[in-house]
Amino acid sequence: MTDPALIDALVAKQQIADLTAAYCRGVDRADAALLGSLFHADSHVESGPFNGSGQDFAREICAIVRTVFTQTSHANAHQWVEVDGDSAKGETYVTALATPRGQEGDPIHMLTGGRYLDRFVRTNGTWQFIERRFVCDWVVRQPAGGGEDLYAGFLRGAQGPTDPVHSLWGNTAS
Repeated sequence: MTDPALIDALVAKQQIADLTAAYCRGVDRADAALLGSLFHADSHVESGPFNGSGQDFAREICAIVRTVFTQTSHANAHQWVEVDGDSAKGETYVTALATPRGQEGDPIHMLTGGRYLDRFVRTNGTWQFIERRFVCDWVVRQPAGGGEDLYAGFLRGAQGPTDPVHSLWGNTAS
């Protein structure tokens, strides 16, 4: 591999890592516009009962996150990505924590571990998902109690534009 080819592959892998991180942010903030921008117009997503276009998935998953969960937090782990020109494929490990709404008694957290099996395409210099499949490897449900008073004074995450990250980037909610 020549130096320019190696540099292109390294840059592509970083751009793909940024893409997969943006996906987590889009889901956790329930930001359908951000999430939709990550999928190619001809993309396909297979995630649990959902099997359809990336654009439809972006709208549907954000509606689910807003109505079903008080919070979600996705964290990508290691990635295995192979780049071939303007296409790539990869496997990304993910751990996600979610707290369902409307629980009676002690709330629970759902902790899920799995992998995203992805195909990517680069169009006009921008990487997008052309195919994304979620493989669920394990799920743990556990009580959410303990430690709340330790974190009483901390900033809290939120879905949508009220999340503190928006003030960092200058796009705060009115």
